[in-house]
Amino acid sequence: MGYKALATFSTGRGRFELGLAEEENAGEMLLLLKEAAEVMEQEGRRQWSPSLFSLELMQQYLAEREVFILWHEGEAAGMFTLQYGDAAYWGDRDDPGFGYLHRLTVRSSYRGLELGAKMISFAEAYLLSKGRRGFRLDCVSHLPTLNQFYQRQGFQFVAEQDMGGRFVNLYEKTFG
Repeated sequence: MGYKALATFSTGRGRFELGLAEEENAGEMLLLLKEAAEVMEQEGRRQWSPSLFSLELMQQYLAEREVFILWHEGEAAGMFTLQYGDAAYWGDRDDPGFGYLHRLTVRSSYRGLELGAKMISFAEAYLLSKGRRGFRLDCVSHLPTLNQFYQRQGFQFVAEQDMGGRFVNLYEKTFG
């Protein structure tokens, strides 16, 4: 498989292992994100578009971020990325002392197992172990259910940001 499991999650559907992505995983990353975007479009959620994602972008993610893939019996079941600064979304509030979550997704066939919450919990512990001051993310403001999900994970609303007609809510959780 080419990854070292950093965490293991047990669910009613078996064991899931979370590991850092390698260059050879760019195809799985692309598949996960394109599939998630297609589901979003089918459900009428204006969030991601399949055309947003390319193999080149996956390679850029691998070069510029830490990418984590969730595996189940050899299949990529979910992913997220962490980066240590996000001036595009956070502007003057950007702080490299925080970890920034992006591209959290769980394959539709694995939804309902609380894997998103488990990955966020892992990411929080990971960032704490790296000495980060906190954890941040942005979420499109027009999807209340998604915003509520992040609030249930303990993230506090900071501000709404206009990204050129696309509005996102900024959330953070500070440590200690």
